[in-house]
Amino acid sequence: MFYQVVHSTLGRCRIRVPRLADDLEFAENLNRLVESLQFVTEVRINPAASSLIVNYNVSVVNFEDAQKYLSTCIEKASCIQQANLIETSDQETIEESDLIPEVNQWKDLGLPLLSLSLAVFAAPLELPPLLIIIAIAGAAMPWFNRASDSIVNQHHPNIDLLDSAWITLQTVQGQYIAPALKTSLVEIRRSLRGTVNEAREQKALDFLNYLHQDIWVQRDQLQPAVRAIELQAGDRITIHAGEIIPVDGRILSGNGLVDCSYLTSITTPMHCSLGQEVYASSRLLEGELSILVERTGENTRLGLIAHLMQTTPVHDTHIGAQQAEFVKNAIVPTLVLGGTIFAATGNLGAAISPFQFDFGSGIPISISTTILSALTHAVQNGIYIRSGRFVELLTQLNTLVIHDSALLYLNTTASDCIKAIATLQEQGITVYLVSDDSLAKTTLLAKKFGIHADHILAESYPQQQANLVDGLRSQGGCVAVLGINGDCHADISVSLAFGGNVCTETADVVLLDQQLQGLIYAIAIAKRAMEVVYQNTATIVVPNLMMQIGGGMFLGVSPVWNVIVNNGSAFIAEFLNGSRPIFDSIVPSQQKNNHKTNIMPIPTTSTELPLPILSGNKLNQQPLTQ
Repeated sequence: MFYQVVHSTLGRCRIRVPRLADDLEFAENLNRLVESLQFVTEVRINPAASSLIVNYNVSVVNFEDAQKYLSTCIEKASCIQQANLIETSDQETIEESDLIPEVNQWKDLGLPLLSLSLAVFAAPLELPPLLIIIAIAGAAMPWFNRASDSIVNQHHPNIDLLDSAWITLQTVQGQYIAPALKTSLVEIRRSLRGTVNEAREQKALDFLNYLHQDIWVQRDQLQPAVRAIELQAGDRITIHAGEIIPVDGRILSGNGLVDCSYLTSITTPMHCSLGQEVYASSRLLEGELSILVERTGENTRLGLIAHLMQTTPVHDTHIGAQQAEFVKNAIVPTLVLGGTIFAATGNLGAAISPFQFDFGSGIPISISTTILSALTHAVQNGIYIRSGRFVELLTQLNTLVIHDSALLYLNTTASDCIKAIATLQEQGITVYLVSDDSLAKTTLLAKKFGIHADHILAESYPQQQANLVDGLRSQGGCVAVLGINGDCHADISVSLAFGGNVCTETADVVLLDQQLQGLIYAIAIAKRAMEVVYQNTATIVVPNLMMQIGGGMFLGVSPVWNVIVNNGSAFIAEFLNGSRPIFDSIVPSQQKNNHKTNIMPIPTTSTELPLPILSGNKLNQQPLTQ
């Protein structure tokens, strides 16, 4: 989403957010989020000017940090609408807790396992039923609490109400093992999920530790030792055998054997030399390398992955919001269905069997595991995708609008760019070219890159380009833009990464290698991720429907088997299918580690560090259009 800091003084800044002009609910969400920041003293929103004015306490936060927090608020306000703006008839929004799977710790397993043990040995030991009922009630208390909290505070029932009713009625029937087993298996899954989350957070911290080592840097004939986090783009560093590379950069001189297995799935060390890319966390096993620093800290691929692991921006998908709305709307009809079955048959077991329908866990579980894997895999291959919503949108992409200026900065050859555009067109994506230049020059450029003459907009101003995007979106298409600034309300904004902070970049997809092929790979990753989301959902829903309808309602299958199928399918989807290497079958359009850019060698005695000469980059004044 586009926004821009247009004015700032000590303790005050004004940010232009075009969406404020015509989206009152977004403005209210943003105002609430910014007001919640402790360092903010005053917030004003001027819809007519599309501006957010914030006064803040400079003794608490500096401008750079304040801008980061405000950028996060803007993005979060947008995500709230994407994830939570599906409303029921009484105008209640979907709660965030409906989109995020529950997590627990292993210590929470005490009561569930106790209740299961008592239920299993109740008959052999002739235990009193009251003891078992109390144990099951204690184990199920989290369900009861969540169900009552939803009704009292949120004024609508949630999925825990069905689970609570099922546990209660099974226990009343004397079926102690099934509800005790359910509480135990669910808590085991939640504890495993908590362990996975903790491991992910620890890995993120381990990643960040790589970025804080001391490193020698060459500046003005001096070689001071600085923290890796203090390095700047353009610095020249020397890495010796056995040392870990703390930055993303390109090799200026030397050669060596590099192990990059910590960041990527490549287990075999690679021989790297002049012009090749190297990434933070890679270890130099042999040789010596002089490296031109391109990205440091959180802007390295390692830092971006750590950022994704810590923020997990995966719960803003439209499919997740739809599923949460479906769950909310299905609870009362399910209760009515159970009551109708009991009234017609008098069979309580068959009547409560539908309460076990797994409405709630399929898509959230898949999103939590698969989408995060897609985001991190994309970064490993040079594409930063902001959140799960844009993974979802990439699968629907059918139109790409490119500003001709973006072609000047692509770090690729003209023939590769032509192939990339042709590949996009073969995938059913219509490519438009817009330009401020004359019609004749734009037509010639479009012909060179294989863009149809009817799909160009020449001699155009930013507002005309924005109108084109709006018109394409009004036709029902999913539109991405590359190189277009201003009030452009595209579904997906794509940018090329150069300087600046990638995490606070306003674009939805950032091509870290400045290559159009990256967008093709991002689409392939997104499609594969959504395939797995649907596979996992089917893995959970289909067996549950067969067991609860066919087994529970008609065949009278023991509720113990219902519980096993219910939790077993969810376990397979989340911990087996969702965590397997699902993207290995996708081959990048360009092997990044084998790609060399045209960098001239620099003598080790040189006191000045000239800019690299990038083929197809404006730095050497050799744009693709020539």
